[in-house]
Amino acid sequence: MRSRTMRRVAARYLWDRIKVSLWFVPLVMALAALLLARLMGWLDAQIPDEVLHNSRFILAGTANEMRTAMIGLAGTILATAGVVFSLLTLPLSTVAAQFGSRLLRVFLRDRTTQLVLGTFVGTFTYCILTALAVPAAELPRADLPQVSVTVGLILSMATFASLIILIQHISMMLQAPIIVKAAGTELMEAIGRERPGEYQETRREYQEYLTKALIDQEAYPLKMTDTGYIQYVDPEIIVNLAKEKDLTLRLLCLPGQFVGRGETVALVWPAAEVDERLGIQLGRAVQTGNQRTPTQDIEYAINQLVEVAVRAMSPAINDPFTAMTCLDYLADGLATYVRHGDSSPNFFDSDGKLRLIFEPPSPATLLGAAFDMLRHASCDNATVLLSMLDAIDTIGQAAKPSEVRQELLRHVHLVQNESCTGHLIDADKERIRLCCETIALTLNQKFAPTE
Repeated sequence: MRSRTMRRVAARYLWDRIKVSLWFVPLVMALAALLLARLMGWLDAQIPDEVLHNSRFILAGTANEMRTAMIGLAGTILATAGVVFSLLTLPLSTVAAQFGSRLLRVFLRDRTTQLVLGTFVGTFTYCILTALAVPAAELPRADLPQVSVTVGLILSMATFASLIILIQHISMMLQAPIIVKAAGTELMEAIGRERPGEYQETRREYQEYLTKALIDQEAYPLKMTDTGYIQYVDPEIIVNLAKEKDLTLRLLCLPGQFVGRGETVALVWPAAEVDERLGIQLGRAVQTGNQRTPTQDIEYAINQLVEVAVRAMSPAINDPFTAMTCLDYLADGLATYVRHGDSSPNFFDSDGKLRLIFEPPSPATLLGAAFDMLRHASCDNATVLLSMLDAIDTIGQAAKPSEVRQELLRHVHLVQNESCTGHLIDADKERIRLCCETIALTLNQKFAPTE
């Protein structure tokens, strides 16, 4: 079960990289157009001319007319593709200016946009290939690719229809709730719903194991050879190598952290079993890049929503409703995270032996990332502060550990203090105070022991 989980994590990282690449779907569509052109050419050779002779739905003409028609359609599609790319620059600039450049990846991974681009590329490729398949010399109509040319015309009509779909889709995609929902979906994917396998231990046992390793053995420091943000840690590579050499590895830097060249990112025990070659192999399991990604970086997924909310609360935009929508998704994601806070984040081999100590970000870190900046930006808006308190209450209902509830209480008091430093009227301050007292009472009593 654990190995299947690791493979799913690795596949999700690769799929996330592919989804934000605009070239992937057009490339697949171009290859599909190549196969379709070959298939239609074969079909033309199989269908007798008598079947097509009197059909109203099959194009007929000379070889020169068919070749000219296909080249003309390809040129028209290529010219229209320029309009499509112009349409795409508008939402890209709008998303970057209003929601932040981090949200560009949410738009780039939009499947409808990629499919429309792929449709233009695929149809253009099919028309060119069909034009090249038309024989140069004048031949009887039975030897001409009538079906191929007809399919090319149908694909061209479908391509222009997709342009209308793209215009309607962009008008929907630029709406703030749609952007926020996409960012909220990435947060839920980063948190993940996969639970550990059959081998589980408590955090205290992990710490005891680690302490014994530090005392009894010398650790090998695994250093980075590149500079950048840790985007992904491949647990399958690490566990397989660790099992082969009977090693245990502790990751010191979480995904999303910036690491410099030569910085230690992990400790490996026992050090005597690790040589330079094995160190390089283990280092390849830690992938870095120029920017953070939400595959394993929960804090970055939270930052995406927080950036949208903070920008919405700026005087230039002044859109508290978007900020409140972001708080709804933050509350849902963090409630899911704290609900499974006791689950083991570490990785074991098939024999149940601990191989990778992978400590996730603490709830205090994630709560601070979710509320600190937005609280400062919303100090003059009572509605947003009350919505933040509702989010804290939602998370508190799912929180079981006492330290998480204490951290939530701290944020409740910070919201109350923030309301006093803003320019709110007394009535709004009183509403916030009463709400803070109610939530604080709930957090203190919800999990109190009963006699």
